[in-house]
Amino acid sequence: NMAPVPPGVRLLASFNKDQWYRALTFFLTFLLYTSFHLSRKPISIVKSELHKNCSASGGQTLRPDMDCSWKPFDKKNYKELLGTMDYSFLCAYAVGMYLSGIIGERLPIRLYLTVGMVSSGFFTCLFGMGYIYNIHSLSFYIFVQVANGLVQTTGWPSVVTCIGNWFGKGRRGLIMGLWNSHTSVGNILGSLIAAYWVSSNWGLSFIIPGLIIMAMGGVCFLFLIEREFLLLLLLLIQRRNPQTSRTLFSAEPSDERSERCGSVKFSS
Repeated sequence: NMAPVPPGVRLLASFNKDQWYRALTFFLTFLLYTSFHLSRKPISIVKSELHKNCSASGGQTLRPDMDCSWKPFDKKNYKELLGTMDYSFLCAYAVGMYLSGIIGERLPIRLYLTVGMVSSGFFTCLFGMGYIYNIHSLSFYIFVQVANGLVQTTGWPSVVTCIGNWFGKGRRGLIMGLWNSHTSVGNILGSLIAAYWVSSNWGLSFIIPGLIIMAMGGVCFLFLIEREFLLLLLLLIQRRNPQTSRTLFSAEPSDERSERCGSVKFSS
């Protein structure tokens, strides 16, 4: 007698290819944008280390002859300096979001998002390098914040477009409600990672999240399928000519081809 098929396997087998790839897109884009939020969080954790409270619990200074803050944030106007960094990032993000939508419509989403994630990781790591190389120039940190704000804008338009391409309007409210929890997950993970390193080596509070988002950029390049019909075309071409399928994702298909393939459904 043959052993019965485990119920978990029967459950997995009940999903067709269409549902599998929708689930893949959902979880992949969730993780991708989680890494964006993860890489933005360290600055809010590290601020307390850039300008430390050097007073003892009784209100007396531990070392009056020695400043324990990180220059140039050791001055009396440190709040203005820290605010300038936030302001620089937010202004760059606002301008970049407008430009990102325009540029993103003209480029393959997978490649555009990959470049954005790798660039975001680079500039996040670069901020942490300020600690390792003992950089005390305010201009350096403002430049990094502006550059990071610009490249961070590649994330939201790209992942939202992918979700919109794969899920219909009927279920979009439920899908977006679940999917949008990436904000909280990313902030929690970013806070935990940054807090672990902030006291001993705050540079790693930026470098570790930066490396994570760069790694996720590689995952994006390898696995993200931005449109459903791209997968349909791949499956159809593989049946006819396996060699041609290798170049499918190197260029955007024409609008006419996408319309012809838009009505094709996966077979279970």
